[in-house]
Amino acid sequence: MTGKFRRESQVNESFSRAAIPILSEQHDASQHYGSIISDQDSLIQRRRASSMYSTRARQLHLASISVKNGRYQPIDTDTTTEVKMMMQSSIPLIITLLLQYSLTVASVFFVGNLGSNQLAAVSLSNLLANISSFGLIEGIASSLSTLCPQAYGRKDYKMVGMHSIRCFLMLMLLYIPIFCFWTWGAYPLLSAVVTEVEACILAAQYLKVLVWSVPGFIVFEVLKQYLQAQGIFHASTVVLLICAPFNFLLTYLLVWNKHFGIGFLGAPTAVAVTNTLMALMLLFYTCFINGYQCWCGLSMEVFKNWSRALKLAAPGVLMIEAEWLAFEIISFASSRFGTESLAAQSIVSTVCVTIYQIPFAVSVAGSTRIAWFIGSASKKAALISTHAAIYVSIGFGIFNCIVLGTGSSSIAKIFSQDEAVVNLASKVLIIGAIYQIPDCLCCVLGGVLRGQGRQYIGGWLNLFSYYVLALPVAFLFGFHFELELFGLWIGMIVALVFVSTCELFFVLASDWETIIKDSLVEDLDGQMPHTSHNDSGYEDAINDDTLSLRPSRSYGSLIDHNLLSPTISSATLGQLDPSVLHI
Repeated sequence: MTGKFRRESQVNESFSRAAIPILSEQHDASQHYGSIISDQDSLIQRRRASSMYSTRARQLHLASISVKNGRYQPIDTDTTTEVKMMMQSSIPLIITLLLQYSLTVASVFFVGNLGSNQLAAVSLSNLLANISSFGLIEGIASSLSTLCPQAYGRKDYKMVGMHSIRCFLMLMLLYIPIFCFWTWGAYPLLSAVVTEVEACILAAQYLKVLVWSVPGFIVFEVLKQYLQAQGIFHASTVVLLICAPFNFLLTYLLVWNKHFGIGFLGAPTAVAVTNTLMALMLLFYTCFINGYQCWCGLSMEVFKNWSRALKLAAPGVLMIEAEWLAFEIISFASSRFGTESLAAQSIVSTVCVTIYQIPFAVSVAGSTRIAWFIGSASKKAALISTHAAIYVSIGFGIFNCIVLGTGSSSIAKIFSQDEAVVNLASKVLIIGAIYQIPDCLCCVLGGVLRGQGRQYIGGWLNLFSYYVLALPVAFLFGFHFELELFGLWIGMIVALVFVSTCELFFVLASDWETIIKDSLVEDLDGQMPHTSHNDSGYEDAINDDTLSLRPSRSYGSLIDHNLLSPTISSATLGQLDPSVLHI
């Protein structure tokens, strides 16, 4: 009983601290509850009030730190702070992404030494796996880059967990056709495209084992997004610091060990074991160390309101699949120029994919912060964070360009000792160096669009640029003008310059009031039913000194005039003047 009374005391105290500045003499109850606009404004004020007393929000520079005329002001930040926070978040993400990519590299490295057919088979398997599964999963999971951080920014913590569970269920449904296709449909498709029969047989066998790695990959990706939305970027890094070396050792043992090695199929077995271990370790971290605060519990609500997630997932898939498939087409086209060109293309693409993890990490950090600010209705902070993300992307683009441009020959020698291949790869890497600036900018701007919930812009731009511009230009320069591999990469540069320019225009011309209003619609219409004031308890705000009070909604009228949580319908919200947001 003592704990219960202490909890009630905390609730009353926290409400007093949060409510008094809002319902001051200058802004009495009649002003706040006398109109629809005032009620909606009061909702924003209470979100900001919650952050003001949140230790976690202050650590992430997400707290509303000032009260003016009895009103909580939007989150205040500056470019220096945002650049610092993005860099701070990006470092563990870069390590995470590089370590995760190393799982694929380990398979290619160990299997490649078994023979040319085995190397071709693992390359075909990875190509088909990326297009038919991993790209789809990452695209759908990217919807959480919008939904979860915006919910966290609104202090709607339980919706972070709800969105994650819905995404997990969606991906597990997708796993059913993936399992069937990889198990029974891979060989017929590969044999229809590739003439090497033995390579097709080995690739089909590889996929039949690799398919068991997909559930672990799904769990890991969803939990990674779930934790990143809470500002927990290091958890997946710690897991991969353990699992990546383990995967390297396990792959070696299962492929090459004389006593219990199984040869070619040891590589996908190691990936399946490692992905499962990664999922279990990250789940353990979430349940027992940090991140559990946003868990919403299991209920029938997880099967409802999938529409917005699907609307965000579709363009997310389009963005990833359009780009990945275009690169695979370029790789296939390079084989027409001979073995040396194919080997050089393999080196250049591997280097570019590896170094791409840097801007991608920045895009994740940037999209998360921007979504936080959108969720907290802080327009100025979101705009500053967007500009900071652009500056960081250009900085990394220049850095990557210098590294590849000055070290192209040395980098090429890491992958091959064939002088002809090294010479060709080092020359193409010069073009790859130029490619880095628009690539970094495009990647980070795509992250900004994800944070805004406007993935569809990037999706359609990618589709147009790669298949209407890039591939035709690449084939024109590569085959017609006989520039071969150089021509193919010129086509990719044309696409990225177009996409980055268009995305920059859409980002700089963003209607932030509408974006924030759409986020509030999600808050008011898409959230979980609130617990009643008389129910068993209140939800703790994460790492807060105060508690977030969430009374039940009144569906019988437009507005719930409960003192603690006024709500408003999305239909009415659409009629509001953006100036009411005070952003």
